[in-house]
Amino acid sequence: MTAFTAITRVTIRQTLRVRRFIGLGLLSLSVAGTYLLTSLGQRRGGGDPDTAFDIFLGMTIGTFMNIIVPVVTLIIATAVLGEERRDNTMSFLVLRPVRRTTIAAAKVTAAFLEAFALTGMGAIGFGIVASIRMETWEYFVPLLVGTAVATAAYAAVFVPLGYLLKRATLIGLTYLFIWENGIAGAVPAVAGISPWRIGVSAAAGLAPDRFFEELPDFAVGSLTPGAGGATAKAIVLMMLSTAAVTWILFKRDLAT
Repeated sequence: MTAFTAITRVTIRQTLRVRRFIGLGLLSLSVAGTYLLTSLGQRRGGGDPDTAFDIFLGMTIGTFMNIIVPVVTLIIATAVLGEERRDNTMSFLVLRPVRRTTIAAAKVTAAFLEAFALTGMGAIGFGIVASIRMETWEYFVPLLVGTAVATAAYAAVFVPLGYLLKRATLIGLTYLFIWENGIAGAVPAVAGISPWRIGVSAAAGLAPDRFFEELPDFAVGSLTPGAGGATAKAIVLMMLSTAAVTWILFKRDLAT
């Protein structure tokens, strides 16, 4: 077993505890239940595929991608290094004959895998229920891919934040609701650096044209549909995050 694999596995075991997994898993899956109740409660009976699609699009943009995915990833990603800091255990890890770049890459990867285990679960549940109601499975894979891309981008942002700041979760929530849902929504030019919008552009690149055509302006800004470009952005963000964590491990006093 390589050092990278070992650190990734240990990190996942340490931070993805049963109670956390259950709580965040239920939060992620709540969108599927809400969608089902909403679609069934429509006056037109919820059996109209067009109505079902409208509800699906609204909940994808208004609830799942811009609230559930970032909040779940925030809690997981800030814990990956944040708990090491609080427990003063990072110094023991860096004393081992392992490159700091390997440690950083393993931490960022673990954050993504943990978070996607939860957000992906929510996307699968939401996608299955929505596909049945819409009477088409054309949006299932795009939703899952978009969720993966957004989760990776958020993990990249929040892993360094978890180590640098003691109240990383609170500050992360402030970032989400002020920057992501405020400034980035009002200024289309900066939408390209909004993780959940990058995920939406990935989904739009794989989904039927109707998905992108009916998206509200705030959901995409200046972005264009494209799974390849969105995936590349997420990978670049994870690489930058790894570089940032590597720098932290070299420069900061890991005992404090």
